[in-house]
Amino acid sequence: MKIIICGAGQVGSAVCEALWEKTNIVLIDKDESIVDDLYSHYDIQGIVGSATSMKTLEEAGVETADLFVAVTSSDEANIISSIIAENKGVPYVFSRVRNPEYLEDIHFMKSAIGLTRMINPEMDAVKLIDQILTFPAANSIDEFADGKLQIVSVTVQAGSLIDGKKLDELRSELNLRVIVCAVDRKGKITIPNGSFRVQSGDIVYVTATKENLRRLYNSLGGQRRSANRIFIVGGGQMTYYLLERFSKGLRKKQVKVIEKNYHLCHELALAFPQFEIIHADGTDQRILDEEGMDDYDAVVVLNSNDEENMIVSLYAKAHNMRKVITKIDRPYLLKPFNDLGLDTIITPKKIVADKIIRLVRSLKASQNSSLVNFYQLADGLMEALEFEVLNESEITAADLKTLNFLSGTLVTGIYRQGEHIIPDGNDVIQVGDLVTVVTSQKNITDINQLIVAKVK
Repeated sequence: MKIIICGAGQVGSAVCEALWEKTNIVLIDKDESIVDDLYSHYDIQGIVGSATSMKTLEEAGVETADLFVAVTSSDEANIISSIIAENKGVPYVFSRVRNPEYLEDIHFMKSAIGLTRMINPEMDAVKLIDQILTFPAANSIDEFADGKLQIVSVTVQAGSLIDGKKLDELRSELNLRVIVCAVDRKGKITIPNGSFRVQSGDIVYVTATKENLRRLYNSLGGQRRSANRIFIVGGGQMTYYLLERFSKGLRKKQVKVIEKNYHLCHELALAFPQFEIIHADGTDQRILDEEGMDDYDAVVVLNSNDEENMIVSLYAKAHNMRKVITKIDRPYLLKPFNDLGLDTIITPKKIVADKIIRLVRSLKASQNSSLVNFYQLADGLMEALEFEVLNESEITAADLKTLNFLSGTLVTGIYRQGEHIIPDGNDVIQVGDLVTVVTSQKNITDINQLIVAKVK
C-alpha cells in the first residue's frame, strides 16, 4: 500500500511511526530538517516541497497512491492538495480542516469539489469530552458496534464496592455484566483472569453496554452522576465547539469560561449569552479561587499551552475536583502527564492519527474479516480492535475456549443481529458478528492473526 502524507507535524509523524514497516510512505513537507529527521528514523521516502505544488505531488507519484493524507498547518493547503489528489484518482483522501467556516461548507465541498473525508481534530476531541462529562467516573471512552458497546477506563476508588473484589465476584455478587479486559497497576499491564483481585488505584479497562456501565459506575465510588456544572479554562476553538454542543444538548448545563484574551471573550459572550464568560487569566490560582472553581462538577482545561494546562489541572486536582479533563497538543507528553495522576487527557492530534491508522489497517484486512475499529489503550501498550467476520474461517471453527489465541489476547464482546453478548468460553463466533478484541499484539489487521494454530 502506498500512502502520501503532506505535513510532517505531529499527526504526520505519528502516522509514519505507526505504519512505516509494512507500508510505502511518501512524506512531503517544506521543512528539510524535519523531513530528514523522519527519513533517518523510518524507511520512508521524503520530499521537500509544497503540498499544493503539482510538480511536488507528481514527484511523489500521486497517481499511484492508495491513500492521501493532508495534515499541514494550513487548511487551504490541505484542501487544495486534497482536491488534486481526488482528481488524480486517489481512492482515499483525508483532509484536516480546522476553520469552522470551511466546515459549514462541507456539503458543498463534498458534492462540488469532491472532498470525501474532512477531519477536524478539535471537533472529534470535543465529542469525547462531552461523552466523558456524561460519565465522569470514566478516564476514557472508546465506542464499538456503532456506539452500542463501550470500552472505558476507570480508576478504582478506595472503599468502593469493587475494591478488593475478585473479578469472578463482580458478576455473581454485584450483578455486573461486564468484562474487565485489562488492568493497569502502577504501570504494569495485566489481562486478568477470574481470580484476579482488584485494588484501589488500579486503572481497569472494562467492556460493557451503556446500561451495564451505569451499574458499574455506581459500584466505583467517586462521582456517579453526569457533570452539569462545568468550569472551563481557555476560550479557543475547542471551547467554542464545546459550548455549541452544550447549547444543543438535552440536559441544561451551568458553564463558566475563563479566558485572558478579550477578543475571544467577546466572541464567546455574543455567541453563547446563556453561559458565563469571564475575562481573566485562568492560570492565576487566585482567579480560579475567586471564580468559585470548587463549586463545579468538572474542570476542563483547554488553553493552547500544554505546560499551562498541566499546572492548572494539577491545581484543580489538589483541590479535590471531582473531574479534571486536560487537553494537550503534543502526544509525546501523554505518558509524563498520565504519570502525574491527571484524570483524563485529551490529545486531538492523536485522535486524528488513530483515525488514519484505523483506515489503513482496515484496507489491509483479509477477505475473512474486516477491521472496523481500532483504539490504543494504556499509553499504546494494548489495542482494542473491532472486526466484522465476513466468511467462515479459523475463528468460526470452534468455541472460544478451544481456539488457541496468542498471549495477551481476550475476546471482550460479540455484537450479533442487534444483541450484545458478553462472551465466555462456550460462545462460538459466527459470520456477520462484530467482534471486539483486546490484545497486546501489534499491527493486527485480521482476527485470524490472533490465533496461534489451528483448532486443537
